[in-house]
Formats: sequence, structure tokens, C-alpha cells
Amino acid sequence: MPEQDDPFTGTWRFNPQLSKLTTQPPQSWVQRIISSPDEVEVHEDIVRPDGSQTVVTVLARFDGREYPVSGSPAADTIAYTRPNRNSISGTGKKNGVVALTEIATVAPARRTLTLS
Repeated sequence: MPEQDDPFTGTWRFNPQLSKLTTQPPQSWVQRIISSPDEVEVHEDIVRPDGSQTVVTVLARFDGREYPVSGSPAADTIAYTRPNRNSISGTGKKNGVVALTEIATVAPARRTLTLS
């Protein structure tokens, strides 16, 4: 599955100085992503402000169908699409209700991953 030159593939570290979170930022947040034009595998290690740790994993295709999310307090499933090479759009559900929407974008220089 991994495509070495896919702009999302790699290890991404949260930078609180560049964040516009409305809540207290985590102590650390590292995402390891392996992506291809058809699917994505995500492994997130999050250390919350109180020191508790969350590990979130997902393996999904970019077909708009729901796939299980493991370890997330925010979503049980997520459905991804890939509008273009540098963007991924996702809708997460908790107990069958939409709980989050996100757009991940990689800057053309491939050094910045932005989640909104």
C-alpha cells in the first residue's frame, strides 16, 4: 500500500506555536501516516495536557464509506475522500452521529500538514 512519494506519508508532529486550537493543546501529538492514492493508514499518539495518553488508529479507503476508528474518544468510524493529491477530507461519527469533520492538507513543499 505505501507510496513513498505520497505527500501524506511520513511522521507529523504537532506544533502548538502554529496551532489555532480553541482548547488547551496536547503535550505532544505525533501522527504516522502511510498513504496511497486509494487508502490511508493513520497511527496517532496523543499526550493530553493532563498527561493521559491516547492512541488512535485507522485503516480506510478514500471511497466515502465508514471505517472503524480504534482508540478515539471523538469517533467510532470515519469516512474519507481525497479531493486531490494534497487534501484528504474526513467525516467522523460517534454512536452513528456526525461528531467531526476534518480536512487535512499537505503544503506543496511537504513540510507542513494542516488539519482544519
